[in-house]
Amino acid sequence: MRSPFTLLGWAALACYLLTIAVIVFWPVHVDAGEPGHVLQELLHTGYRSGLLPRWFGYAQVEWLSNVLIFVPGGLLFTLLLRPTRSWLVPLGGLGTTLFIETTQHFMPGRTSSLLDLLANSLGCAIGWVVGLVVLHVVLKPTQTLKESV
Repeated sequence: MRSPFTLLGWAALACYLLTIAVIVFWPVHVDAGEPGHVLQELLHTGYRSGLLPRWFGYAQVEWLSNVLIFVPGGLLFTLLLRPTRSWLVPLGGLGTTLFIETTQHFMPGRTSSLLDLLANSLGCAIGWVVGLVVLHVVLKPTQTLKESV
């Protein structure tokens, strides 16, 4: 029987994948229209208050959001797969983002970019590394305890 934490992890992964699918297959950029205006206003507020440097603009926000949106996927897949298969996570992230960018290339109102491919893959790799650290810190003492009994 699976632990409640494992079931919760798979449920979180399902919600995450659904969110990614909605973003990917949305017919226009998710920041088009009002969300884009809100982002621009937040940037201008950051400039005026001195919290953001002038060089930090929409392109940097978009790139960072592409990195950050893939971190949870890399983390969740790493934690849920067997440790011997966790090396598949960065490859899966690259394959997934290749699929996403190819799909968006053929969608009117969407764009694809090699920078998005790089950012998404980097985000997945960051999540993978964080997951490996968590597994090492959390599971290593447990495995040692089991071996000593």
